[in-house]
Amino acid sequence: MLPKDLDALAGACPVVASYGGRDRALRGAAARLRTSLDRLGVVHDVHEYPQAGHSFLNDAEVGPRPLRPLFRVMGMGPDPEAAADAVQRIETFFATHLSTPHTEKAES
Repeated sequence: MLPKDLDALAGACPVVASYGGRDRALRGAAARLRTSLDRLGVVHDVHEYPQAGHSFLNDAEVGPRPLRPLFRVMGMGPDPEAAADAVQRIETFFATHLSTPHTEKAES
């Protein structure tokens, strides 16, 4: 979920976010977040996967077994193609923004 006051993100650390376009609970969240982060000058990688739904990064079906068919109809559950791309984006983003700069050891 997005914060109610997106302006509170001013000065935030770099943000990476992935959304499923079929996630009804978060419809439009990617666009709203991207627009706000652009306006606030926060470094980000926000992407929406149109074919994916809620829980698309999960490896296994979501929820109790009897409810899984309903969740699939609702567009919830794994999407291996979107998940693979999202994981790659996350890893690249972390490598870029969380890596420790190497400094040469001063000679004694």
